[in-house]
Amino acid sequence: MKSFANTIQELMSEITQDAHVESAWLTAMAHMEHLAAKQILGNISQSTPAEFVEEIRAHAADEYRHRDVITRIRPIQEPASEAERDLRARLCAMTESFTMSYFGNPVLVQANNRFAAYVHGAITIEQFPFQIYSSYIPATSFAHIREAMAEVLSDETAHIQLGKKFRESLTEEDQLSLQQLQAIEKDMCRIMVQRMTELIRIYKNSQKVQNVGTKASTRLAWMLGERPAATLAWVQALGFCESNAAIHMQREFTSRNLPLPSQMPAHVEDEMRHAKLLQRSVLLERRRWLAVPGYKDLEHRLNRKLERYLVRFFSALVRELKDPEMLYLYGAWGLEMRVFKHYSDLVKWTDNVGVAYIVSDILEDEAEHTKMVNATLNEKNLLNPEILKFVRQMEEDIFEQIAAGVIEILAEFDLKPSFTPPYIGAFSCVPSRALAEVGADCAELVEQPALMEL
Repeated sequence: MKSFANTIQELMSEITQDAHVESAWLTAMAHMEHLAAKQILGNISQSTPAEFVEEIRAHAADEYRHRDVITRIRPIQEPASEAERDLRARLCAMTESFTMSYFGNPVLVQANNRFAAYVHGAITIEQFPFQIYSSYIPATSFAHIREAMAEVLSDETAHIQLGKKFRESLTEEDQLSLQQLQAIEKDMCRIMVQRMTELIRIYKNSQKVQNVGTKASTRLAWMLGERPAATLAWVQALGFCESNAAIHMQREFTSRNLPLPSQMPAHVEDEMRHAKLLQRSVLLERRRWLAVPGYKDLEHRLNRKLERYLVRFFSALVRELKDPEMLYLYGAWGLEMRVFKHYSDLVKWTDNVGVAYIVSDILEDEAEHTKMVNATLNEKNLLNPEILKFVRQMEEDIFEQIAAGVIEILAEFDLKPSFTPPYIGAFSCVPSRALAEVGADCAELVEQPALMEL
């Protein structure tokens, strides 16, 4: 894997070769500064020490000033084509998904109050502009940009120090792991930088689609990447699918009064955790889309499609495999193979940094699950190449049919946001107890559909 520094340098090279691209990217950076200011002000609350309020407001004012400076120094103020306008919008949307997802990450939402959340978020997320601007300043060919961005960079250094000062005022109980937060921030940044580089290359080549292929499953992943609302609805549905699959696996044993395989409880726990992670990854963005006419219906129809996928998959397994343990192991194997293929495609095409980060994290767990299933099949002398072939082909046929149906649904739902533009929005860092009220257990989300009986 390339180093993070090399990944950033690749993006800088693409950006600084074309003034139109550089202007689009600066637009996205200005938008990120705007979002940072909104987030900072949104976290002033009763938990904020009175002696720090003015410094926090000054921090927000700096971010607003950075937004205005970066907007003003763009070489090209207005996009020259629809393609360029689309590039600006998608880069801005990416910085918004990065910012929203970072402040909703699984570690930061454990903060005991808004002030603690702001402090830890400010220290760690400021690392990104510091790193990216440090690489951008020597790369740009515009002298006025170098001068202006050097001043912005100086402020970012001061903001990191301010965050450290605030953190020292926190009790030990209120302090979160900076090491964990910095690792998450770096992973999310890497995802965003790589996707930005890819989008810019597609724009430069005047190609809207690259290597999409003819399979419905691949075309579906690409189409989801092109439609932000569809991404949110689909990830929401995948969360239900993960939990429903785990519930069904257990039911095959409990309904027959059979003891659960030793690996199953931990496996089920992981799948339930994945379901919550997936739905939490889209929670904040999804709440805005729920007000858009048609969005709830889209979610419902996608849920039903994935529910149908599970029913058909398990029905075929039950007809072929009568032994419950074989049913569990081969069923898990078939589903894990689909997760690897489909989730990898999602990561490849999505602009949503939070979704890509969570899905990549889930893929690491699924690798361990697959090793466990393969090891158990070997240990119990249950590994049968013919059954593996059957499961692989059967699952692929079912998913490709479901994917084709989902593509037809997405063609009906070309949803437009009621908020304009779609990548503008104020939000605030939400500690875990607040998240619990709106969806850590998905309480605010669409009611969980019941899995059809076989």
